[in-house]
Amino acid sequence: MSLVGRGLVLAGVAVVATAGTALANSEVTKTSGNSGNGTISADVKGVTYTSSGSPGTSARHLASSDVSWTPPPCWIGPIGGPAEFKKMVEKQVTETDSYPGQANYAMEAMDEYRRHYAEGYTWSGGGDGYKDYNMDQAGKGLFWGPFENPGSTSPDRFDCNSTLPMWVPNGQRPPAGTPNVITTEMLAKFAAAHAQVPGVAVATNPRGTQTVNLPTWVKLQDDYAPVTVRASVDLGGGQTLWAETTAKTDGAHIDPGTADAQVFPGDGNCPVRADHTIGADYDGHPDATPPCGVTYRRSTQNRGPFQLNVSTVWTVTWQGSDGGQGGFAPATITDPTPVTVREIQTVNR
Repeated sequence: MSLVGRGLVLAGVAVVATAGTALANSEVTKTSGNSGNGTISADVKGVTYTSSGSPGTSARHLASSDVSWTPPPCWIGPIGGPAEFKKMVEKQVTETDSYPGQANYAMEAMDEYRRHYAEGYTWSGGGDGYKDYNMDQAGKGLFWGPFENPGSTSPDRFDCNSTLPMWVPNGQRPPAGTPNVITTEMLAKFAAAHAQVPGVAVATNPRGTQTVNLPTWVKLQDDYAPVTVRASVDLGGGQTLWAETTAKTDGAHIDPGTADAQVFPGDGNCPVRADHTIGADYDGHPDATPPCGVTYRRSTQNRGPFQLNVSTVWTVTWQGSDGGQGGFAPATITDPTPVTVREIQTVNR
């Protein structure tokens, strides 16, 4: 058995991390669209994300303590065509050989690894070798191999390094039984982790200090249209594997921070309006009831400000290109807004 076959996991950093550590960087661009929507494209070396929706000025990443949200620590996915893969392997060989104090076994293992793809070198359990990185098959397929999730700190992120990169014809997947092959559910978790939604930037009217027994009108400052994120991988030949998540909120919940208050509506749940806003500005009528707001019955004198907590709950569902679908545990976003309340005898608006 060769050095690569004997010490595959041990030599992972020098050998099969070709598709892992070498592919950990991200590139992100953003372009504006209609109605404040934008498209964010992020290539985390193998997985591409596109997003629609407007996270606004208070953008927040969705998060949940539920484990169903956790993206995989590593996966097997498309690396690239013959030319890209050849360049990658030869770069790794050069870096290994030139590393100060590099052990001889590591350099020998990397040479065997290169010969496996360049010269047809084969060892027991290593599968058939390749000739010149399958250059004669350019445009007909891609090399698939291990990727480490750059955002993971799990020790399991190295588990995929025991799978040698393999050739897969366009539009196909690695052979059945290959562990950790990327799936639509994995892509859905990546998409959910990249989703950005509006926070809860609150505007009150009157602004600043509020007054006992005078309604405080509450309006959230961003657009609460559903946010979609699609994560996809290129299978070659114009085909992709993708999953799309949709995050949606039905509105915001108001907690005035004290029992000495009345909320509007009575249950404290302010719905998303037809124009994707939550709450409203003061309409100018002294006796009007705010569609979203609170009336404080006691001042904050000698007690410090009340903490007005406005929260949104986001439900997240997904669907995939293979017909897969599902959902994740809801995510809650909340931020306290300190409110000072004064008490006066007469008020003029």
